[in-house]
Amino acid sequence: MRDYVLTRLALAAATVLGAAALLFLVLDILPGAGGTERPAWARFLGLFIGDTGTPNTFGDRLAVTLPLALLALLVAALVGVGLGLAAGRYRGLVDRLVRIAAAPLALVPPFWLGMLLALLFAGLLKWLPAGGFVPWGDSPPAALASLLLPAAALGLPYAGQLALRVRRAFAAIDARELSRLRADGVAVEQAAWRLGLADVLTDLPQTLGRTFAALLIGSALVESVFYLPGLGRQILAAAEQHDLTLLRGGLLVLILVATIGALLMALLRLLTDPAMRRELQR
Repeated sequence: MRDYVLTRLALAAATVLGAAALLFLVLDILPGAGGTERPAWARFLGLFIGDTGTPNTFGDRLAVTLPLALLALLVAALVGVGLGLAAGRYRGLVDRLVRIAAAPLALVPPFWLGMLLALLFAGLLKWLPAGGFVPWGDSPPAALASLLLPAAALGLPYAGQLALRVRRAFAAIDARELSRLRADGVAVEQAAWRLGLADVLTDLPQTLGRTFAALLIGSALVESVFYLPGLGRQILAAAEQHDLTLLRGGLLVLILVATIGALLMALLRLLTDPAMRRELQR
């Protein structure tokens, strides 16, 4: 088990270093990349301490993007896993309804969904703000309210994907395991539920880790729709303004956060997968 943890830590470190080297090569060293007069080694090391050579607000921006991604992950997990489990538990009509709802939801662009949600909940119902962000230090409840619609817009399409993935787990249960449980006197529906749920819980941490990384990357367009001062929006602005030092630093921060999230989810799998723990202890 210790070797597994160390291997995961090494892979995470290698991912961040590899990403930093690639960004540095493409955005700093290659011809036309726009390197400064600072030594190359100083510019490279500056990536890891937030020193991009120009003023940046990565910390303040991340205080918007990270909670947004976590809220969107919560939306995706609660709605997507909930719908998938409902489809697995109640076959027939419920399963068909979940499939009909989840398939188109998984294909909706988050920025388009964001505009619809803003029109409904901010424009018509006046329940939530249509855009902007209240700093956490000024009013945490208002800051949270600023992120609810963007988190829903960002997370609901991934909820559709998760629902379909969970549903497929129930449809692909091992026939031999099902027969074994039936031989032990367990009813067919109950046996299928047990096996499907076990498969879902085993795979869920890694699935959520990948989803979290995708949500971080996808936050930029949603932040633009809702005028959020997040890191994703800053990265888009840096690309438009050809500010390569800011672009390089912002991208590395996103990669670092996504890698940490994936690492934590991979380690969480140790708690949810008894078979994996037994295999690692051999």
